[in-house]
Amino acid sequence: MVNRLVRHLRLTRSWWLRVLLVFVISRAISALLFLYCGSIEGGSYWNGPNPEYFDFLNVWDVEWFHRIFDNGYPTILPVDAVGAVQQNAWAFLPGFPYTVKIIAAITGLDWKYAAPLVSTMAGYCLSLVAYKLFALRLSYRTSLWAVLLFNVSAAAPVLQTGYSESLGLLFMALALYGWLTKRTFTLAIALFCSSLTRPGMAAFGLAFAIVWVIHEFSNRINTRRGVALRYGAEDQIWLFLFACYALALNFVWPTIAFLATGHINAYVSTELAWRVGYPDNGGGIIPLAQWFSPAKYYAGPLLGTILVLSAIVGAVVFQFWRPLQVLGREMRAWIIAYFAYLFAFFFPQSSIIRILMPTFVIFGAVAYATEKWKPWQKGLLIAGSLVLQLGWLLACWMYIAPDYSPP
Repeated sequence: MVNRLVRHLRLTRSWWLRVLLVFVISRAISALLFLYCGSIEGGSYWNGPNPEYFDFLNVWDVEWFHRIFDNGYPTILPVDAVGAVQQNAWAFLPGFPYTVKIIAAITGLDWKYAAPLVSTMAGYCLSLVAYKLFALRLSYRTSLWAVLLFNVSAAAPVLQTGYSESLGLLFMALALYGWLTKRTFTLAIALFCSSLTRPGMAAFGLAFAIVWVIHEFSNRINTRRGVALRYGAEDQIWLFLFACYALALNFVWPTIAFLATGHINAYVSTELAWRVGYPDNGGGIIPLAQWFSPAKYYAGPLLGTILVLSAIVGAVVFQFWRPLQVLGREMRAWIIAYFAYLFAFFFPQSSIIRILMPTFVIFGAVAYATEKWKPWQKGLLIAGSLVLQLGWLLACWMYIAPDYSPP
């Protein structure tokens, strides 16, 4: 099967057609897995038993995007008896639901069909940009292999659902491509669109800052050695300005939420409302604390602490993996920055696999490390990925009450 697919890809001369073939096959397989899981699911909060395909794609957080599509955002935050902000639409950025609203107005489609359609089309565009991004550092063949690995990864089915992942990752990929190719306008627009589609601007700001520091350190060493500077002042100013720009964009949506509701902490308070149902949720947003608290609860004080420290050490050691270095300084800085962003702000739970998807550039390193594997070995890797995909759907997407494992 793998050999046949490779032959088809070689016969397809246009790179975008090759990416399309990879994307269509991977999404078709995910669709079959959705159909299987839907056929064995009992009743859920959103559907009755054995939901149809498009009904099954519109569950979990899709409900919130649908509410935004229908009614926009509340101007009065819902609160409980003691005044604590409850779950509401402000936790979800407007880029995806309003894009769907535009497409629905043009096509006349209902949300149930328009949302997966927009998500799937954005997923294909994401695959195109990811291919071009990988091709800046890898061969064309390896870049296509990386795109295939990403599209069969565990949480990849979300790329065809009513979630914002496809559109958000598309803007992130465009931003990375604009950065590496010094397309200033593309980078600026992609970052702005990303800031209204998916959280993560703080990670971009940190990534720019990391590269700026590395360049500055390299220049100072060259100055002491009496050799020409490797990085010019213009490049450093460019990085500094984009670091500031990305950090400023991080406050755009919280500011909009404040202006619309009059509650200065509307966005953060809404985000924290999702932690209330979890035991020992770490209180507010305290860097690293929200990782240690649940780990200690589920695994005990000693083992929980060891697990979190091991995750941190593993993330650091991972940066020295040789295939990762092939991706170049910018993509490595993005991976480091995004990991740091998660350790600082994310409350660990079952969504972690989906939340890690912005580090999709890692699949470029995996593709580079496995590019010389034999076809049967690559076939086993794909099969293993699809098994993980099915496991993710069974554990996270399917609803079995009471269910505390959202995708």
